[in-house]
Amino acid sequence: MSRAEYRILIDFNHDSTLGNGTGEDVTARTLSADWSRGRDFASQLTGRASAGRFSAVLNNESGDYSSFNAASPLYGSLLPGRLVQLTGTVSGTSYILWTGYLQRVMVAPSVGGLNTARIEAIGPMGYLNQYDVAVPMLTDVLTGSAIGTILDKAGWGTARALDTGETTMARFWTDRVKTVTALRKVEDTEAGFVLESKTGSLVFESRHHRLKAPHYTSQGTFTDGTGTLFYDGVQQQDPLPQIFNEIEAKVQLFTVGSLGTLWSLAETGTVSPQVGRNGGERIYWAGYPNPDSPTDAIGVDAWTTPASGTDFNVNALQDGGGASLNSDVAVAVSKFGNSMKITLTNNNATADGWVTLLQARGTPVTRSDPVKVTRDDATSQAAYGQRTYPTPAEFIPDTVEAEDWCRYHLGIYKDPRPILAISIPANRDNTHLTQVMLRDISDRVTVVGTGNAGLGISRDFFIEAEHHKVDADRTHTVTWELSDAVGYSDFWTLDVSQLGTSSRLAYIFAGLAFGGLLAKYAAFAMSMFSWIAHL
Repeated sequence: MSRAEYRILIDFNHDSTLGNGTGEDVTARTLSADWSRGRDFASQLTGRASAGRFSAVLNNESGDYSSFNAASPLYGSLLPGRLVQLTGTVSGTSYILWTGYLQRVMVAPSVGGLNTARIEAIGPMGYLNQYDVAVPMLTDVLTGSAIGTILDKAGWGTARALDTGETTMARFWTDRVKTVTALRKVEDTEAGFVLESKTGSLVFESRHHRLKAPHYTSQGTFTDGTGTLFYDGVQQQDPLPQIFNEIEAKVQLFTVGSLGTLWSLAETGTVSPQVGRNGGERIYWAGYPNPDSPTDAIGVDAWTTPASGTDFNVNALQDGGGASLNSDVAVAVSKFGNSMKITLTNNNATADGWVTLLQARGTPVTRSDPVKVTRDDATSQAAYGQRTYPTPAEFIPDTVEAEDWCRYHLGIYKDPRPILAISIPANRDNTHLTQVMLRDISDRVTVVGTGNAGLGISRDFFIEAEHHKVDADRTHTVTWELSDAVGYSDFWTLDVSQLGTSSRLAYIFAGLAFGGLLAKYAAFAMSMFSWIAHL
């Protein structure tokens, strides 16, 4: 039996540095710990990465983790949002295993027993999803760039690893939605993957990510029989709910209108609102579409900053009389796809003002009726019945790419694919411990189930989620949830496979459809730059 050394650090003093403050290393107090990351279901089509979770039970005989204990050296510091990190060391090599943010500390006092406290932490996606985000109307934007803009607007720093993406969205915007909701819109359009890293970064993988090194090569073979690496438990999910033999996608086409007034303040005249002297403020949200908008209106391509006399008037009298205070009024705006925040500040030192005119102008965007693209497989429907998957993607740019989207996923999901969960005995030896600490979401592993497991399989899988538990004696168990790699990995890759022999064309770009082995092959020479390259 092998044992790793673990270390848990919490940035209680909130200085962005782990381990330099009083009580920040809680390792010696830890009785057990468990953590998880990855998809909520092991499917690249229907699974979504949820916020990572970490919890640990600590010895609280000292009362240090009791938030109401004024004598505790951590009094006033047991607050949410503190950075949490877990590391493990095997044979002198350390690995970061989980990074996130403290959510709560819960004490469990005992009469006659051991007093404990439970700390719970959440991954970056959970931390970010506390906040709403608004993104202005973007045009001709790659999915990776859109992800970066969302993170910027959410105030997320440089802890990110973003693929460029393969899809250029004709338009993309959000208006005050949860951050993860905005990320999902791009993820679905790309057929990519948004997740958290072990180090606490936000990660965006394009749909080609797993077709590149090192993901086309297995990182380890785990068996129920002979070999070097073993699993001691396995579960196979029912594959039938993940069969889809009719894939639907919708394309939305947009038109930009002419500059015009899109919103007006209704409270004018005798009900004009007051803006107090010497820095008094009024904040308004101009929204579009609104009840007076055309039914096909969806947003604003560009807002115009309100101009004095044309878009706003502030007067010394409520009925619009008296001196104009426009020259004393500062206008600040924040522009979004469906709204503009307007802040009026009266800098006149002696005179109150009244807003007698306020409007917002911009160029509206309208949409046509959505075009639905559907692809199905009659053979699969005859065997399993009709099973439809309506694509949630909102920003597929055109019908050609929508068709690619449908064909790509139909080719993978029209037939049953194995979905497994395997448990790894990490303490078996240092080789197993190292594998458990090295492996990550999206890594490729081989599972052999021809012995005692009786699965009758020997094939490659991608790790979609991981669940760890370490007990007080440092017994470490891990469960990986796995998706079948075969359907996603038999695409042609430059310098790796031979087209038409062991591979097929992938969903590359608008105009090159997924499908037959030689589909669109005549365009090969002209589109070489677009093919997936072995990096």
